[in-house]
Amino acid sequence: MSFTQRYTAHLGYAPPKFRPQLLESVGTTTPTDHVEYAAALGMAGIFDPWALGRDRRELDEIGRALAETGLSSGSIVCVPVDKITAPIWTDRSRSGRSSLARLIREAAEAGQALGSPPLAVLVAADPDRTDIEQQRADVAANLRDMGRLTADFGIGLAVEAMTVLPNMLLRNLTEAVEVVSAADDPGVGIIFDTGHASITDGDLLAALSTAADHLSILQIADMPGRVEPGAGELQLVEVLASALVAGYTGLIDLEHYWADASRDGEQAGLERIRRFDALVDAAVRSQSATSNTQHQ
Repeated sequence: MSFTQRYTAHLGYAPPKFRPQLLESVGTTTPTDHVEYAAALGMAGIFDPWALGRDRRELDEIGRALAETGLSSGSIVCVPVDKITAPIWTDRSRSGRSSLARLIREAAEAGQALGSPPLAVLVAADPDRTDIEQQRADVAANLRDMGRLTADFGIGLAVEAMTVLPNMLLRNLTEAVEVVSAADDPGVGIIFDTGHASITDGDLLAALSTAADHLSILQIADMPGRVEPGAGELQLVEVLASALVAGYTGLIDLEHYWADASRDGEQAGLERIRRFDALVDAAVRSQSATSNTQHQ
């Protein structure tokens, strides 16, 4: 049974264990087994944020499995996990720009093996600098430069604001949108993560409106606990339906843990996601009908 929307299951996003989302149901950590299982579930893709930690042989295997099943790849983080909190995006020195370009080129080359997904950008502040506004201006300039580089690979960049990692420079969607707007590159957008946005911005519908003009990637997690949609308290049906009615057509990354991480819990969670999906579909139809009526 297919879903009405384009969801992706992840291959592990939370360090240090990077547990695949459907580990108990699949029974192995072999990425290609998870691709095949996601396809059997009717999902649209696989989300492997730390793909840069894999060797090229494994990336090629995942890419072939995606092609064979007709699935797409969700975004991958643009630098290895050990560089996430390094102030690489605020560095405008000649050597800093050269190092960043090398990292982004490597990520884009790896991404091509997966079908050229967007590169997720997490921005750390420079702890030795106090000039926050200038750091943000430097990030915008680097995003502009790197956006030109990744465009040659047919790949975009997507900035994610968060506070769960230490020393982040962009701590809410307003700050992220300001930097992306300053970058002024059509290939540079915003990741809207419902779990992070509920912490950093509060009102999810207002936050979605803030990010709407630059929305590149949607990531869904319910709160508290970053659990599957429907297992928490967030207004995720309204948020996702609003994004879809407004024209979002990209993948929807299910970036969450399970309320119950056992095999039975995973299966119960999948049923909860199917109910959520049906509610989203109904809400999209309702909102679209209301919008059409208002415009008649």
